[in-house]
Amino acid sequence: MRNRLSSLFFAVVLVVCALTAGGPATSATVAANPATFGPFDPRIELDGHWGRDDDVAITVNSGSSVRFRFTGDHLGAWFDTASITNPAQLYVVIDSGDPVLVKVDADHKIFAENLDPTVAHTAEILVKDVDEYANRWTTPLQSGIVLEKIELAPAAQLIPLPTTAEHRIEFYGDSITQGVMALCPELGSDCADGTKSYPHLVGEAFGADTNQVGFGKQGILQPGHGNVGTAAESFGWDLAGFPAAPADPGIVVVNFGTNDASYTSAEFTPAYLAYLSKIRAADPQSLIVALRPFNGTHAADIKAALAAAQDRKIVYVDTTGWLGPDDFNGSTHPNVKGHQVAAAKLTAVLEHLTGWRSTHPGDTAAAKLSPHATADATCSDTTLTMTFNGPVRLGVRGRLQIHRAGGEVVDTIDLADLTSYQRFIGGARSDFGELHTWTYQPVVVDGRTISIHPHERLAPGQAYYVTVDPGFVVGNPGIGNWRFRTKQDPRTDSRLKVGPGGDFCTVQGAIDFVAEGHKARIDVAPGFYRELVYVPRTKPGITIVGAGAGRTLIGYPNNNLLNGDYAMANVPIEQAYCPRRVLDQPDRFNCWRSAMGVDADDFTLADVTVQNLTPYRGSQAEAFRGNGNRIVLARVRILGYQDSLRLQGQAFVTGSYVEGDVDFVWGTGGVFVQDSELKALHEGYYNQVRNSDNGPGNVFVRVRLTRGPEAPDDSVFLGRVELSRFPTSQVVFIDSAMDSHVKKTGWQITSPNDCAAAGQVRFWEYHSTDLAGRPLDTSARLACSRQLSDDEAAQLRDPSAVFGGWHPVVPRPER
Repeated sequence: MRNRLSSLFFAVVLVVCALTAGGPATSATVAANPATFGPFDPRIELDGHWGRDDDVAITVNSGSSVRFRFTGDHLGAWFDTASITNPAQLYVVIDSGDPVLVKVDADHKIFAENLDPTVAHTAEILVKDVDEYANRWTTPLQSGIVLEKIELAPAAQLIPLPTTAEHRIEFYGDSITQGVMALCPELGSDCADGTKSYPHLVGEAFGADTNQVGFGKQGILQPGHGNVGTAAESFGWDLAGFPAAPADPGIVVVNFGTNDASYTSAEFTPAYLAYLSKIRAADPQSLIVALRPFNGTHAADIKAALAAAQDRKIVYVDTTGWLGPDDFNGSTHPNVKGHQVAAAKLTAVLEHLTGWRSTHPGDTAAAKLSPHATADATCSDTTLTMTFNGPVRLGVRGRLQIHRAGGEVVDTIDLADLTSYQRFIGGARSDFGELHTWTYQPVVVDGRTISIHPHERLAPGQAYYVTVDPGFVVGNPGIGNWRFRTKQDPRTDSRLKVGPGGDFCTVQGAIDFVAEGHKARIDVAPGFYRELVYVPRTKPGITIVGAGAGRTLIGYPNNNLLNGDYAMANVPIEQAYCPRRVLDQPDRFNCWRSAMGVDADDFTLADVTVQNLTPYRGSQAEAFRGNGNRIVLARVRILGYQDSLRLQGQAFVTGSYVEGDVDFVWGTGGVFVQDSELKALHEGYYNQVRNSDNGPGNVFVRVRLTRGPEAPDDSVFLGRVELSRFPTSQVVFIDSAMDSHVKKTGWQITSPNDCAAAGQVRFWEYHSTDLAGRPLDTSARLACSRQLSDDEAAQLRDPSAVFGGWHPVVPRPER
């Protein structure tokens, strides 16, 4: 990795606040066998433009940031600084302490040691400045941040405590947007500070996710310093060769023109219009705000370009009079006070244009609480919510406690207590019979709302009150008068309702209520149910029916890093070994990482979307895992990336949609999928099937293999397998339509890559067509795959031929 990065790019920077009196320690003091985490671990929040090369995060923009919570007494990071000549500068803040300035001038940095190992900590790393003059665009870079991994104490962990901003804003501009000369009237990183610039301040005012993209000297026609091109040339890229991920911002703010003074109106106006058109093509729904440059350069031409655009969602903002002579360092660049004034003015304008509400004093002093009041009882498995008037942040420490009416504490969520991030779900037990402990997210921040997910269902028909410590929410003095009452349990478990006015608030609450061995139907109302769902093997015969896959969504960001093989490394095997393992060794610990997991037989799911919310390339992460016999999925949507749908045992899928990229339909068979769509989001593999010797694998009949915009032609295999482990793998496509992203060879074998050793593999097709129904040319298919005869295809079209006589029953859709 290091040699490749040295030739590829630029330096990395990470900064950290050293809590020791002597400042950052040297690499010689690092503990043996530290725990390390890549920057794209889903428990790490990246804000701003970050390019990705494998597991390395790269930014060339001031104002970008990294945030996470962690355990242990040590914090450090590794960077690639081999080609860096002008190190970037950062601020690092640990546990909301004072920011510490760090220059990233070495590969290994230790930020803090001797922290309290018994509590959770927070870290925030903000990019103060990336030198504008050194090459920051084309590899190998001379300035920038290349973050390879975060380093913690041995056995320490990152803590899942997600924050989702209510809004997203992008800023595009020049050195003013970058924050050049904000601190003092000299060029260079020492006087520059992207965290003090008006874009960063506006983003903070709205509590928004912010992409702050500013390049010194850049204009609409004027290329920037540091080998950066014009505004149009750099738009849509994190740096050369690294396309920026779609951001879908609510607002895009443009501040260009200052550096284009040497160009005529005839040159500038059409170029500005073309730049606006490029933004609109990328962000069709965004409000685009075109600022008059603070010095007024090309103001009339910008207004002329907007008039020509004829787009009601592109607005001109006149900044005349915003800043006075005392608001600048020099003649062009605002000082700290000037940026504050500009940020306040722009914030007010954006509030008026959008109806968004920025942060105001007292916003977190009080909250709307739910459930609240004892007159109307709520579900015993309720989520608690606190909604504030403006954006909110969790504190570093503090407890929320649920009490019975008499004062007894029945649940505690402590931001600094590691056990608060673990719970039992669904009575899940390991293969040894011990209760399995899941890592979960007890507190979720979504814009102005904080959701609290208790560790277990409360007792029915009881009165409770909640206390919240001061500081649990930043700026909140604490809560002590929050009271509610739970409703009585339903009289029967044969048919249950989930959702507003129903028997339970969560899908898992209803599953838990069903007695072992009882058959039950659970109807789930429209809505988004953010929860881990698990059905144990002791509860066969459960049917879950939603209000339509477009209306009922179950989702959770579970994955291998939270609850899979990686996470189980330090858990006793008596608690971690998977139950009911089909493959004894590969399946030891990978059963706990799905958003929805089923170890029961005779399970049915209909008219529901199940999504694993783990981000792209975040980790292996099933959306749905079925590990039982006679599982039916009807009219469902299964959304994920790697390993989206895993089925181990007899399973029937009909009228459904599955999307992903790597092995996103996998398992051990036998599985029959009909009349469904499988969408490949990126290059990869549709199937990896690990069926037993000559047992049934996956059979697909009348399916459509489609693709997303990031799956190019000839990039996705129908299936793959390691011959040395699963020599009789079976994947069959009958009467199926495929787009041109499907590999011409169709299939992949490894270990060895030799058809002479693949005599038992069963990669078969029959009457494959393109999406328009025209027969496909399959002459280039892998030599050891084959086309079926009419008789063979007719036999395999019958699900009972795959299932050995089982005839699946599909619930009718609700009217």
